[in-house]
Amino acid sequence: METFLKIENIKLWARVGVLDEERELGQLFILDIFLWTDFEKCTVNDDIKKTVDYSKLVQILKDQSKKIYCFTIEKYSNAILEIIDQEFKLSKIKIILTKCNPPITGFNGKVSIVRILENN
Repeated sequence: METFLKIENIKLWARVGVLDEERELGQLFILDIFLWTDFEKCTVNDDIKKTVDYSKLVQILKDQSKKIYCFTIEKYSNAILEIIDQEFKLSKIKIILTKCNPPITGFNGKVSIVRILENN
């Protein structure tokens, strides 16, 4: 049976973008995270210490977003993956990082990057 934990709609304010004002003022990003690990120990014993503390994870990512300063969503997404991997040592991580209002003339959509990290 495959089981993963999904954390949706994490709102992050980060200074990421090609334009100077994007890096100076920052902008809204939305993050969805999928985490794979062995949840059986938590399930059997109902032990909070045997699972991912997602409240801690969200706080770590919110704190990190205040410090990030880069040009690309690719670099930012890599920083997010590294933080999750270092903190929790999971078997697989998938993130969807969305730039909510990219400053592109005549475009009112969103831009997302999907990244997957698998540890053997």
